[in-house]
Amino acid sequence: MSSPQTMTARRAQIRSLLLDTIVTSQDQLRTLLRELGVDVTQATLSRDLEAIGAAKGIAPDGCVRYVVPEMSLATRLVPAAGLDLIARVIGDVLVSAVAAENLVVLRTPPGAAMYLAGTLDRSGVPQIVGTVAGDDTVIVVTPGASEAAELCVRLLDLASGTGAEALTPYRSPGGRTASSASRRRTS
Repeated sequence: MSSPQTMTARRAQIRSLLLDTIVTSQDQLRTLLRELGVDVTQATLSRDLEAIGAAKGIAPDGCVRYVVPEMSLATRLVPAAGLDLIARVIGDVLVSAVAAENLVVLRTPPGAAMYLAGTLDRSGVPQIVGTVAGDDTVIVVTPGASEAAELCVRLLDLASGTGAEALTPYRSPGGRTASSASRRRTS
């Protein structure tokens, strides 16, 4: 997988490396980045580490290494805005949601699709690989059909206000099955 050479992409790569690899120094991190084709100065790397909240700490395994704090659900969804904003955005603009294989097709009022897609892209929801937005339709790509069905149910639940937990790691609450994902919201 290739990434553009932007600050955002670089910081995402750094975060990923720190989550997946034991990194004990900035020199080690610079070497790992260089192996990925990202050449960065020590000063830039220091700013990047600060920006993503990385610091040296003791990992659960007892090793002293760079750690990145787990972002709270609210921070993952929209920085500094929280779950209330996500619920409001979904509640305000989601007209319907239908799962189709590994895709979720979301309908919005005209002009609202890009707003919804951007909100979902920043959400950090693990089932969302990415989105494509038109004027009144958002296509959400998920890893598979079961994830699409689960995401569809979760978004519909959030839009109807039936639970802020709708964007936490999903385990079908109340015995709801993934087949209910194709229901449409009417309001």
